[in-house]
Amino acid sequence: MTIGSILLGVVLLLLVSLFLARPFLRPQEQEFVLNEQQLLLEKKEMLLDQLQALDFDHETGKIPTELHTHQRAQLMERATAVLQAIDSGDELVADGYDADIEIEAAIAQMRQRRSPKAAPTSNGQNRFCAQCGSSTNPDDRFCANCGHNLTLTTSTKTA
Repeated sequence: MTIGSILLGVVLLLLVSLFLARPFLRPQEQEFVLNEQQLLLEKKEMLLDQLQALDFDHETGKIPTELHTHQRAQLMERATAVLQAIDSGDELVADGYDADIEIEAAIAQMRQRRSPKAAPTSNGQNRFCAQCGSSTNPDDRFCANCGHNLTLTTSTKTA
């Protein structure tokens, strides 16, 4: 073996070992901490899921009626307390919902601008390419966009 091949092997060994050790050498990631409002929203979702599961179990006959009414009343009390706590910090939640509403409106507006409107044909019916979905004229035999054959072919095979 030559000295060059030994050095190449050592360099490759160092590179591979550094690559494998990289996750251990990084600083530890910080835990994601939820604020009080986010915790309350999580509790609300959890309680609503529990209520839905309890109602489903009662409808399927897994839980007797008297147990269902007792557990449902307890869950409703807890959910009411959580909702009141959320309402007391309403200004924090409203800002988040306003941003969500604005984002959804912007997305809907962009989708509306992007989607082409098909013009009706002379007889009032639209015709579209089955391959790419672009609108075509009624007398076209091939799609101008993708070249797909637009003529109807009937199958003579019987199953």
